[in-house]
Amino acid sequence: MQKIFAHSFRSRRKGAFEPSTLKKEKTTVLYSENFLKEELVTNMRARVLAIGIFLYYFVENGTLGLVPSKFYLVYRNMRISDFLLYGMTLYSLLRYKEYKDLFKSKPFLIAKIIILYFLFEFAVSAFRYGFNPVEYFFRLKGIWTSFLVFPYMLLIKRGGLPFLIKIIFPVAVISNLLYLLTALTGIPFLPDVSIVRQRLPGDIEVFRVFGGTFFGEVFFLGIVYYWITKRFRAWQLGLVALFVIPHILAFGRLAWVGFAFTILIMILLNSLNKKNYQILFRQAMMLIAMGLFLMFAFIKFIPESDFYIDALNARIFQGQDDVKYGEGTYGTRTIMQNGALVQLWLNSDILIGVGMHPMWVLGPDSREEMVYYGAFCDVTWPGVLAAYGLIGFSLAFFLQLYYIVLAFRLLKRSKESTLYTLLLTLMLSKLLFDCTVGFSYVFLSTGLWGFFHSMNLYIPIFIYLYEKDKQDRANLEAIQH
Repeated sequence: MQKIFAHSFRSRRKGAFEPSTLKKEKTTVLYSENFLKEELVTNMRARVLAIGIFLYYFVENGTLGLVPSKFYLVYRNMRISDFLLYGMTLYSLLRYKEYKDLFKSKPFLIAKIIILYFLFEFAVSAFRYGFNPVEYFFRLKGIWTSFLVFPYMLLIKRGGLPFLIKIIFPVAVISNLLYLLTALTGIPFLPDVSIVRQRLPGDIEVFRVFGGTFFGEVFFLGIVYYWITKRFRAWQLGLVALFVIPHILAFGRLAWVGFAFTILIMILLNSLNKKNYQILFRQAMMLIAMGLFLMFAFIKFIPESDFYIDALNARIFQGQDDVKYGEGTYGTRTIMQNGALVQLWLNSDILIGVGMHPMWVLGPDSREEMVYYGAFCDVTWPGVLAAYGLIGFSLAFFLQLYYIVLAFRLLKRSKESTLYTLLLTLMLSKLLFDCTVGFSYVFLSTGLWGFFHSMNLYIPIFIYLYEKDKQDRANLEAIQH
């Protein structure tokens, strides 16, 4: 754009009254105006779409208590966020030509098949159980969040992802502060969170808060990724403490292991790309410094920190006998839930499962359904097997392995660290973690309610980088020949 204005200025200086020059100047000015209008409109459309996606998450998370929950309702149990989801999905499908290359991308085919399979299961379930398809469609809104892949693709093509992150960041800061207060006091400073008292070994009782942190874990891992791939900045330690301490106080052992696993993946990929394993020592020092600062911040700013340190130690070692002997809280729940769902699958349609059964749409009616209902909400792979049968499980399993292989290849070929490579690294880490560390409960990153929450964003990023890499390699081959 600067070259356009410079060329127009030179034309006026050299020969402003020559007919040929006037014609060129007029064309250049008109081109400049059209260019500016097009860029302005595209930028505005990207921002409006980003705000729509933000508002969807913001309303779903209770808008931090700024608006009472009853004001979210529009019709029955339909909320504003549901209309945002359906509206953005319909709009993005109508505008699919803007991201046609992503929509028709080869790796996206399996994701589209899974989405179509959900629609097929819905149609079969509506016929099988005789429910009103319109009413049940809106009651199953959790499944249709998988359709967010389409608005995200449109947003990425319009270049609006950085703007979305900018408007999410201040809300993430506020929500993590309020989560800290909730976890420490047991008073719900955040709406729509569940607070339970949990007794740990040694008669230690703590508050466990479920829900509430608004993308704090993504910002935490994003800062660590920047340190690993670019440079360490001490002033970001405060943000790291803010975003990770709420997850420490959540007392979720699988989440703690997940953070460590993701950081390890980041380090290994960075070392592999740069082919310099000496940086491992520098990164180890950086992580030690981060750990020491987190300990300092925890002791300095968390009231009764000694009590919480004892609670964390108790939580770390709680259940070690459960894993060893297959008994207790962890072992019993795994065996009972997984076994119940596998048995349900064997006793129903093996190919397509029980489908979208009324017991997990309206609620369980019997004690046996109560067991199934609780298991559906708590585990992934047997839930997919029981609900969507062998076909649904096979599709999800293929997506899991296929995306792991392709994501690793893309990251291995990547020569720069960007926002997109960060999100692709998070996707690879999640897929690997679900398959290995969390296999007994998870194994698949597709569950009863479709793609996992974060996968709605990770899949479009993955497809975008795949197509970009494909185009870059094609351009390189054209230059070489």
